[in-house]
Amino acid sequence: MRLRAPARVAALVVAMFAAVVGDARAVGTRTFELDSLEELSGGDLKGVSVGADGVVRAGWTLGSTPLPADAGTTAACAVELPDGSVLVGTGPSSGGKVVRIANDRAAVFADTKESAVNALAIGPAGAVYAATTSNRIYKVTQGKAEVFATLAGAETVLALVADKAGALYAGTGSAGKVMRIGPDGAAADYFTTKEPFVVSLAVGDDGVVYAGTSGKALLYRITAPGHATVLYDFSGEDVHAIALGSNRSVWAIANEAASGASDSAEPTQKHATGGRSPPGPTPPTVRTKPGKGSLWRFDARDRPERLMHHDEFHYISLAVDSRGRPLVGTGAEGRVYTVDDAHVVSLVADTDERQIGALLLAGKVQAVLGSDPATLHRVLSVGGPDAVWTSKPLDAGLRARFGHMTWLGNGALEVSMRTGDTKTPDPSWSSWSAPVALGGTPISPVGRFVQVRARLKDATSTIADVVLPFVTENLRAIVIEITARQKGTMLQTKEGMAPSGNEPPKHDSVVHVTWKVDNPDDDELRYRVEFRKEGGTRWVGATRPDDVLTKAELDWDTATLPEGRYRVRVDASDEISNPPGDITHHALETAPVLVDNTPPFFKALSMQGRRLRAEIVDGLGPVMRVDIAVDGRNEWRPVAAADGIFDTADEMVDADLTALLPAGAGPHFVAVRAYDASGNFVVRDVESH
Repeated sequence: MRLRAPARVAALVVAMFAAVVGDARAVGTRTFELDSLEELSGGDLKGVSVGADGVVRAGWTLGSTPLPADAGTTAACAVELPDGSVLVGTGPSSGGKVVRIANDRAAVFADTKESAVNALAIGPAGAVYAATTSNRIYKVTQGKAEVFATLAGAETVLALVADKAGALYAGTGSAGKVMRIGPDGAAADYFTTKEPFVVSLAVGDDGVVYAGTSGKALLYRITAPGHATVLYDFSGEDVHAIALGSNRSVWAIANEAASGASDSAEPTQKHATGGRSPPGPTPPTVRTKPGKGSLWRFDARDRPERLMHHDEFHYISLAVDSRGRPLVGTGAEGRVYTVDDAHVVSLVADTDERQIGALLLAGKVQAVLGSDPATLHRVLSVGGPDAVWTSKPLDAGLRARFGHMTWLGNGALEVSMRTGDTKTPDPSWSSWSAPVALGGTPISPVGRFVQVRARLKDATSTIADVVLPFVTENLRAIVIEITARQKGTMLQTKEGMAPSGNEPPKHDSVVHVTWKVDNPDDDELRYRVEFRKEGGTRWVGATRPDDVLTKAELDWDTATLPEGRYRVRVDASDEISNPPGDITHHALETAPVLVDNTPPFFKALSMQGRRLRAEIVDGLGPVMRVDIAVDGRNEWRPVAAADGIFDTADEMVDADLTALLPAGAGPHFVAVRAYDASGNFVVRDVESH
């Protein structure tokens, strides 16, 4: 969302002023403009997709089938059965189950009694196998989960795939092995990586096995037992999923920990017995903070290409659909993204769950598996009456009136809006307005927040570049503080006292005036600065009448003013941003400000031997400092007041200068200098014998 000034949309503003100027209080018109993937995808997406080109298109309309409450809170894997039903593996708490979903109804199919089911695979004969947080692989049938293989040397099984010959390949931790399990359940080491965990696997029609590791994000190609090459060494910590595409292409998602997150993934699940945490990155909760995800493609010549990345969240699921399009599920915000060959990213689904544990897109069933809470979403259609895009609540900062709304669109669209005064829409918000014609004014009450909604009524409908002008209520700016100080005077310490022992102040007739303003609606302000002598009633401008002062400071030259105490007043006006009838003002004046451009004078000055006696008088006072220099040397030394403190406009000095005068006979020439508080000074000479 961008807030754009009138200059950017001048033609639009001219057209809409007739609708908003008459009733609105502030003239400064701004606009919300939603024209990018980021701006358009912040709200609610139902049956629509949003592209990086800033266009909302008809997308997936998703159904919703929650998993049984006692089946587990997370779901990391899913497979489609030949009859069109779906099996889902669940995680804690109460996890370790395999749930079957058919006809949009979910029921527990089998219970492994483990903490979680990390992966599911279907063999050539239709047998279903489940990998768990233990070192056991289960064969799953209706109501039963029987141990099929126990993997010696493994602590947990994180990935599982089957080849055409009926063999299973398991990715394990914490030894970082790929193990092969034959149709008889016999397990053997197939390849040992250099990393602690193998978290992803894929096997091609040619029997080549691809393995992704966690620890370092390495992608292996394994061509035979014990024989492998590293296809790529990613920047990050894990290769979380692998998918095989057409033309021998290999797809992989890799993740890098977010700044401040732990370098290694943190398991969050417990074994059903023993209570210990399984080692390794147990899906789907890979890390405690969202990381950075990237999608890579390798062509038939093994050339790598990064097609998509997000620095705000990591990726945990990957699939390639029947058209060869990659789909990626996120580990935060529960979203599904895709990307084309031109690296144009599109958001195709936005669920209510936190994560997308798995994607089923290559068979009869098209589904998205949400996790935390565990829910299966079937893709029901593309577009249709339930395809609705809703923007995030847009904040005008203050209560606002909204003008003519425009957009770019195709197909059948129904656009409306609503307003409210809370950041999150609640019953206090207005109802959705009636459909708005292109360039029309929605009938909605004033409000600080607004949402726009578009219903894409057929598969060809699109909407883009939504522009909504608004004008906020005019609020008065308040001058809350004024500081006025002669430029040459000493700055006070933070305790409010002038520093001790510094050089005397240097006189400057310029008083630097600064002020602070509370400007709630950010109107451009004009300031007028005036002064009057203390006790007087007439205010005099410190600037010319035609000066337009917009900075919160002014150098006020007092050189031609008689000395005395003055008050300074600052008036803040929002006249630049508002018509005459709606202008507001606020003024604040200072405490008395000393204006003193006249030095003190010596009423008396004499030397008696080595004793200096003087009387110094200033018009306003106080006399602040007296010092001396001897025999023309530019070395000034302070002397004390006769009463021990300089604090009045009439001060006496009676000081023995023996310690400051050279030893031996005189005469010596003594220069005596006296300062007032404004830095004015006078110098007189006297001779010491």
